[in-house]
Amino acid sequence: MRAKTERKVVQIDLQHSAHQIGFTLIELLVVIAIIAILAAILFPVFSQAREKARQSQCLSSLRNFSMALTQYAQDHDERFPFWRTPCWHGGPGNIASARDPLVPGAPLIGPHIFVQVEPYVRNRQVYECSSTGRDWSFPITCARDPDTARQRGWWGCGGAWAYHPNLPYPMSVRRAWVFFTSYGYNEFVQNHAEGYGYLPRYQAPAEFVLLGDSEKCWFPTWGWMMEWGVHAGGYVRDLVYPEYWPADPNWTATGEAEKYAGRHLQGFSVGFCRWTCKVVSLATHKEAKATITGWSSRRDIEV
Repeated sequence: MRAKTERKVVQIDLQHSAHQIGFTLIELLVVIAIIAILAAILFPVFSQAREKARQSQCLSSLRNFSMALTQYAQDHDERFPFWRTPCWHGGPGNIASARDPLVPGAPLIGPHIFVQVEPYVRNRQVYECSSTGRDWSFPITCARDPDTARQRGWWGCGGAWAYHPNLPYPMSVRRAWVFFTSYGYNEFVQNHAEGYGYLPRYQAPAEFVLLGDSEKCWFPTWGWMMEWGVHAGGYVRDLVYPEYWPADPNWTATGEAEKYAGRHLQGFSVGFCRWTCKVVSLATHKEAKATITGWSSRRDIEV
Protein backbone atom coordinates (compact mmCIF):
# COMPACT_ATOMS: atom_id res chain seq x y z
CA MET A 1 0.00 0.00 0.00
CA ARG A 2 2.81 2.31 0.92
CA ALA A 3 4.59 1.49 -2.37
CA LYS A 4 1.48 2.41 -4.37
CA THR A 5 1.17 5.70 -2.52
CA GLU A 6 4.79 6.62 -3.23
CA ARG A 7 4.29 5.72 -6.90
CA LYS A 8 1.26 8.00 -7.11
CA VAL A 9 3.20 10.84 -5.46
CA VAL A 10 6.00 10.43 -7.96
CA GLN A 11 3.51 10.41 -10.82
CA ILE A 12 1.82 13.55 -9.51
CA ASP A 13 5.20 15.31 -9.16
CA LEU A 14 6.16 14.37 -12.72
CA GLN A 15 2.87 15.65 -14.07
CA HIS A 16 3.27 18.87 -12.11
CA SER A 17 6.81 19.34 -13.52
CA ALA A 18 5.58 18.73 -17.06
CA HIS A 19 3.03 21.50 -16.68
CA GLN A 20 5.81 23.94 -15.62
CA ILE A 21 7.84 23.50 -18.84
CA GLY A 22 7.57 26.61 -21.16
CA PHE A 23 5.98 30.05 -20.64
CA THR A 24 2.50 31.20 -20.01
CA LEU A 25 0.73 33.37 -22.59
CA ILE A 26 1.10 36.46 -20.41
CA GLU A 27 4.83 35.85 -20.04
CA LEU A 28 5.22 35.53 -23.80
CA LEU A 29 3.25 38.72 -24.41
CA VAL A 30 5.43 40.59 -21.92
CA VAL A 31 8.63 39.39 -23.62
CA ILE A 32 7.28 40.30 -27.06
CA ALA A 33 6.30 43.76 -25.82
CA ILE A 34 9.78 44.32 -24.38
CA ILE A 35 11.40 43.25 -27.65
CA ALA A 36 9.10 45.55 -29.62
CA ILE A 37 9.96 48.49 -27.37
CA LEU A 38 13.69 47.84 -27.69
CA ALA A 39 13.36 47.50 -31.46
CA ALA A 40 11.45 50.78 -31.69
CA ILE A 41 14.26 52.45 -29.74
CA LEU A 42 17.21 50.82 -31.47
CA PHE A 43 16.13 50.62 -35.12
CA PRO A 44 16.20 54.41 -35.65
CA VAL A 45 19.60 54.49 -33.97
CA PHE A 46 20.91 51.78 -36.28
CA SER A 47 19.34 53.53 -39.27
CA GLN A 48 21.03 56.80 -38.36
CA ALA A 49 24.34 54.99 -37.86
CA ARG A 50 24.07 53.47 -41.33
CA GLU A 51 23.20 56.85 -42.81
CA LYS A 52 26.16 58.44 -41.01
CA ALA A 53 28.40 55.84 -42.65
CA ARG A 54 26.90 56.62 -46.06
CA GLN A 55 27.34 60.31 -45.33
CA SER A 56 31.04 59.79 -44.61
CA GLN A 57 31.42 57.83 -47.83
CA CYS A 58 29.62 60.60 -49.74
CA LEU A 59 31.93 63.27 -48.32
CA SER A 60 34.93 61.15 -49.23
CA SER A 61 33.67 60.83 -52.80
CA LEU A 62 33.07 64.58 -53.05
CA ARG A 63 36.55 65.25 -51.68
CA ASN A 64 38.08 62.98 -54.32
CA PHE A 65 35.98 64.66 -56.99
CA SER A 66 37.05 68.12 -55.79
CA MET A 67 40.69 67.05 -55.84
CA ALA A 68 40.25 65.74 -59.38
CA LEU A 69 38.83 69.10 -60.51
CA THR A 70 41.71 70.95 -58.86
CA GLN A 71 44.25 68.66 -60.51
CA TYR A 72 42.54 69.24 -63.83
CA ALA A 73 42.79 73.00 -63.28
CA GLN A 74 46.48 72.73 -62.43
CA ASP A 75 47.11 70.91 -65.70
CA HIS A 76 45.08 73.41 -67.73
CA ASP A 77 46.43 76.82 -66.69
CA GLU A 78 44.12 77.10 -63.64
CA ARG A 79 41.02 76.59 -65.76
CA PHE A 80 38.25 74.26 -64.61
CA PRO A 81 36.62 71.93 -67.15
CA PHE A 82 34.10 73.58 -69.43
CA TRP A 83 30.82 72.20 -70.68
CA ARG A 84 28.02 74.30 -72.10
CA THR A 85 24.65 73.73 -70.46
CA PRO A 86 22.62 72.13 -73.28
CA CYS A 87 19.85 74.73 -73.17
CA TRP A 88 22.30 77.64 -73.26
CA HIS A 89 23.33 79.19 -76.58
CA GLY A 90 25.89 76.95 -78.21
CA GLY A 91 24.60 73.71 -76.70
CA PRO A 92 24.03 70.62 -78.86
CA GLY A 93 20.91 72.17 -80.34
CA ASN A 94 23.00 74.99 -81.79
CA ILE A 95 26.32 73.91 -83.29
CA ALA A 96 26.97 76.90 -85.54
CA SER A 97 30.11 77.59 -83.52
CA ALA A 98 32.15 74.56 -82.59
CA ARG A 99 34.01 76.33 -79.80
CA ASP A 100 33.42 79.00 -77.22
CA PRO A 101 35.36 82.12 -78.23
CA LEU A 102 35.87 83.02 -74.58
CA VAL A 103 37.46 79.67 -73.74
CA PRO A 104 40.08 78.68 -76.32
CA GLY A 105 40.24 74.96 -76.84
CA ALA A 106 37.00 74.18 -75.02
CA PRO A 107 34.48 72.41 -77.29
CA LEU A 108 30.84 73.31 -76.86
CA ILE A 109 29.72 69.88 -77.94
CA GLY A 110 32.33 67.69 -76.27
CA PRO A 111 31.91 65.27 -73.35
CA HIS A 112 30.39 66.52 -70.12
CA ILE A 113 32.39 67.45 -67.02
CA PHE A 114 32.29 64.00 -65.42
CA VAL A 115 33.90 62.46 -68.49
CA GLN A 116 36.53 65.18 -68.74
CA VAL A 117 37.82 64.64 -65.20
CA GLU A 118 37.62 60.85 -65.36
CA PRO A 119 41.41 60.45 -65.92
CA TYR A 120 41.89 62.11 -62.52
CA VAL A 121 39.15 60.14 -60.78
CA ARG A 122 39.76 56.68 -62.32
CA ASN A 123 36.66 55.27 -60.64
CA ARG A 124 33.08 56.15 -61.56
CA GLN A 125 31.83 55.00 -58.17
CA VAL A 126 33.07 58.35 -56.89
CA TYR A 127 30.19 59.92 -58.81
CA GLU A 128 27.51 58.02 -56.88
CA CYS A 129 26.02 58.54 -53.44
CA SER A 130 24.68 55.41 -51.77
CA SER A 131 21.95 57.43 -50.03
CA THR A 132 20.17 58.47 -53.20
CA GLY A 133 16.84 56.93 -54.08
CA ARG A 134 16.98 57.66 -57.81
CA ASP A 135 18.88 56.26 -60.78
CA TRP A 136 18.74 59.20 -63.20
CA SER A 137 20.64 62.45 -63.54
CA PHE A 138 19.37 65.12 -65.89
CA PRO A 139 20.42 65.33 -68.65
CA ILE A 140 23.26 62.82 -68.89
CA THR A 141 21.17 59.71 -68.28
CA CYS A 142 17.65 58.47 -67.54
CA ALA A 143 19.03 55.33 -65.85
CA ARG A 144 22.26 53.77 -64.62
CA ASP A 145 22.30 51.38 -67.57
CA PRO A 146 22.73 53.02 -71.02
CA ASP A 147 20.30 50.60 -72.67
CA THR A 148 17.63 51.21 -70.02
CA ALA A 149 18.11 54.95 -70.48
CA ARG A 150 17.53 54.52 -74.21
CA GLN A 151 14.31 52.60 -73.54
CA ARG A 152 12.97 55.25 -71.18
CA GLY A 153 13.75 57.92 -73.73
CA TRP A 154 12.96 60.95 -71.57
CA TRP A 155 13.84 64.57 -72.32
CA GLY A 156 13.47 64.34 -76.10
CA CYS A 157 17.07 63.32 -76.70
CA GLY A 158 16.79 59.55 -76.62
CA GLY A 159 17.23 59.04 -72.89
CA ALA A 160 20.60 60.76 -72.43
CA TRP A 161 22.36 63.89 -73.58
CA ALA A 162 25.04 61.79 -75.31
CA TYR A 163 22.34 60.36 -77.60
CA HIS A 164 21.50 63.80 -78.97
CA PRO A 165 21.47 63.58 -82.79
CA ASN A 166 23.47 66.81 -83.20
CA LEU A 167 26.58 65.51 -81.46
CA PRO A 168 29.21 64.77 -84.15
CA TYR A 169 30.78 61.79 -82.38
CA PRO A 170 30.44 58.06 -83.11
CA MET A 171 27.82 56.31 -81.04
CA SER A 172 30.47 53.96 -79.68
CA VAL A 173 32.19 56.99 -78.13
CA ARG A 174 29.04 58.73 -76.93
CA ARG A 175 27.59 55.63 -75.29
CA ALA A 176 30.47 55.69 -72.80
CA TRP A 177 29.28 59.15 -71.70
CA VAL A 178 25.99 57.70 -70.42
CA PHE A 179 26.36 56.96 -66.72
CA PHE A 180 24.71 57.96 -63.47
CA THR A 181 25.87 60.58 -60.99
CA SER A 182 24.39 61.80 -57.71
CA TYR A 183 26.22 65.12 -57.78
CA GLY A 184 26.05 68.41 -59.58
CA TYR A 185 28.67 70.87 -60.76
CA ASN A 186 28.28 74.61 -60.22
CA GLU A 187 26.61 75.79 -63.44
CA PHE A 188 28.39 79.13 -63.48
CA VAL A 189 31.76 77.38 -63.34
CA GLN A 190 30.63 74.80 -65.87
CA ASN A 191 29.88 77.53 -68.43
CA HIS A 192 32.82 79.76 -67.44
CA ALA A 193 30.29 82.56 -66.94
CA GLU A 194 31.86 85.88 -66.03
CA GLY A 195 35.26 84.24 -65.75
CA TYR A 196 34.29 81.78 -63.01
CA GLY A 197 35.86 78.95 -64.95
CA TYR A 198 39.25 80.27 -63.88
CA LEU A 199 40.62 79.67 -60.40
CA PRO A 200 42.16 83.17 -59.93
CA ARG A 201 38.64 84.61 -60.27
CA TYR A 202 37.65 83.46 -56.79
CA GLN A 203 38.22 85.79 -53.86
CA ALA A 204 37.62 83.03 -51.28
CA PRO A 205 38.20 79.59 -52.90
CA ALA A 206 37.82 77.75 -49.59
CA GLU A 207 34.25 79.09 -49.33
CA PHE A 208 33.24 78.54 -52.94
CA VAL A 209 30.85 75.63 -53.48
CA LEU A 210 31.98 73.75 -56.55
CA LEU A 211 30.07 70.48 -56.15
CA GLY A 212 27.09 69.20 -54.25
CA ASP A 213 24.19 66.78 -54.02
CA SER A 214 21.93 67.61 -56.92
CA GLU A 215 18.96 66.40 -58.92
CA LYS A 216 20.85 67.33 -62.11
CA CYS A 217 24.48 66.96 -63.12
CA TRP A 218 24.78 70.68 -62.41
CA PHE A 219 23.08 73.02 -59.96
CA PRO A 220 21.93 76.48 -61.12
CA THR A 221 23.09 79.22 -58.77
CA TRP A 222 20.89 81.77 -60.50
CA GLY A 223 17.25 82.03 -61.65
CA TRP A 224 15.68 84.02 -58.83
CA MET A 225 12.37 82.45 -57.71
CA MET A 226 12.41 79.98 -60.60
CA GLU A 227 11.48 76.34 -59.93
CA TRP A 228 14.90 75.28 -61.25
CA GLY A 229 16.90 78.09 -59.63
CA VAL A 230 17.05 80.03 -56.40
CA HIS A 231 14.21 80.00 -53.89
CA ALA A 232 12.89 83.23 -52.42
CA GLY A 233 14.47 82.15 -49.12
CA GLY A 234 17.89 82.46 -50.72
CA TYR A 235 18.85 78.82 -51.22
CA VAL A 236 19.63 76.74 -54.31
CA ARG A 237 16.76 74.33 -54.92
CA ASP A 238 18.83 71.56 -56.53
CA LEU A 239 21.22 71.45 -53.57
CA VAL A 240 18.55 71.56 -50.88
CA TYR A 241 16.19 69.08 -52.60
CA PRO A 242 18.46 66.71 -54.55
CA GLU A 243 15.88 63.91 -54.60
CA TYR A 244 12.91 65.86 -55.97
CA TRP A 245 12.00 67.57 -59.19
CA PRO A 246 10.51 70.04 -59.06
CA ALA A 247 10.67 70.97 -55.39
CA ASP A 248 7.25 72.01 -54.19
CA PRO A 249 7.30 75.74 -53.38
CA ASN A 250 4.60 75.16 -50.75
CA TRP A 251 6.95 73.10 -48.57
CA THR A 252 8.35 76.26 -47.04
CA ALA A 253 4.92 77.74 -46.38
CA THR A 254 3.52 74.53 -44.86
CA GLY A 255 6.56 73.91 -42.68
CA GLU A 256 7.50 70.72 -44.55
CA ALA A 257 10.69 72.13 -46.06
CA GLU A 258 12.94 70.35 -43.57
CA LYS A 259 11.07 67.06 -44.04
CA TYR A 260 11.94 66.82 -47.73
CA ALA A 261 15.27 68.60 -47.63
CA GLY A 262 18.58 66.90 -48.17
CA ARG A 263 19.75 63.39 -48.77
CA HIS A 264 21.62 62.82 -45.50
CA LEU A 265 19.33 63.11 -42.47
CA GLN A 266 17.83 66.30 -43.92
CA GLY A 267 21.25 67.62 -44.90
CA PHE A 268 23.01 67.94 -48.26
CA SER A 269 26.68 67.44 -49.08
CA VAL A 270 28.75 70.17 -50.68
CA GLY A 271 32.35 70.27 -51.88
CA PHE A 272 34.39 73.45 -51.86
CA CYS A 273 37.02 74.64 -54.25
CA ARG A 274 39.83 73.80 -51.82
CA TRP A 275 38.87 70.14 -51.30
CA THR A 276 36.99 70.62 -48.05
CA CYS A 277 33.53 69.05 -47.88
CA LYS A 278 30.70 69.06 -45.36
CA VAL A 279 27.02 68.30 -44.90
CA VAL A 280 24.81 71.37 -44.59
CA SER A 281 21.24 71.48 -43.30
CA LEU A 282 18.55 73.66 -44.79
CA ALA A 283 18.40 75.68 -41.58
CA THR A 284 22.14 76.33 -41.67
CA HIS A 285 21.96 77.28 -45.34
CA LYS A 286 19.21 79.80 -44.57
CA GLU A 287 20.96 81.24 -41.53
CA ALA A 288 24.11 81.81 -43.56
CA LYS A 289 22.09 84.05 -45.89
CA ALA A 290 23.75 82.49 -48.91
CA THR A 291 24.99 84.80 -51.62
CA ILE A 292 23.60 83.39 -54.84
CA THR A 293 24.14 84.16 -58.50
CA GLY A 294 21.17 85.99 -59.99
CA TRP A 295 20.64 88.67 -57.41
CA SER A 296 24.12 89.56 -56.23
CA SER A 297 27.35 90.74 -57.76
CA ARG A 298 29.13 87.70 -56.33
CA ARG A 299 28.82 84.24 -57.86
CA ASP A 300 29.83 82.00 -55.01
CA ILE A 301 27.66 80.20 -52.54
CA GLU A 302 28.57 80.64 -48.91
CA VAL A 303 27.24 78.03 -46.50
